[in-house]
Amino acid sequence: MKFQAYIFLAAVLGTSVASAREFKLSSGPGYTVSPLYGYETVYRDSPTPHLATRAMYGLRVTVGEDILSAEVEYSKASDTENMSTAPEKIYNEDEIAKLGIRSTYRFNNYLHSSLRVGAQATRGIEETTSSGILTRKDKDIRYNPYAGLQLGVSFGVFSLNASSTMVFRDYSDLSKNDIQNTLSFGVGY
Repeated sequence: MKFQAYIFLAAVLGTSVASAREFKLSSGPGYTVSPLYGYETVYRDSPTPHLATRAMYGLRVTVGEDILSAEVEYSKASDTENMSTAPEKIYNEDEIAKLGIRSTYRFNNYLHSSLRVGAQATRGIEETTSSGILTRKDKDIRYNPYAGLQLGVSFGVFSLNASSTMVFRDYSDLSKNDIQNTLSFGVGY
């Protein structure tokens, strides 16, 4: 029985090592479409400087080879904060578009990791309610660079991915940068 366990372990490890040796820098052109869902921590400067965490959802499309792919992403996020002083309620809604590049390394047939960099455009609104009066403010479009890391598990044409991306808003104070943590399910070739 103990000998069979060693044989099984050797077979599994041997297969993993063989898969890792078959890694190619490019697997040919392909694409991936990934619906996104996650949480992001964003910096708010009103009414006082603070961080807010909110849910976000969207869609990411990547096209290219593993060594270098183009990515386009659209996401939407909103949050409501209730305060004990005026303004009593603040609602923020943002639409986010990303355009960038990524490079993917496949450890074996199942595990992969990606690095991503690019630029993000954010357009949003802020609604404040103070003493029952609602005020709506359209925010100016902001452009910021981003960088991130993704880890994933592939099952044929399907993949499950977890990623963390930092959007750089202020290089002198990293606590003012936005952090997006997402979980995605991808389909592609």
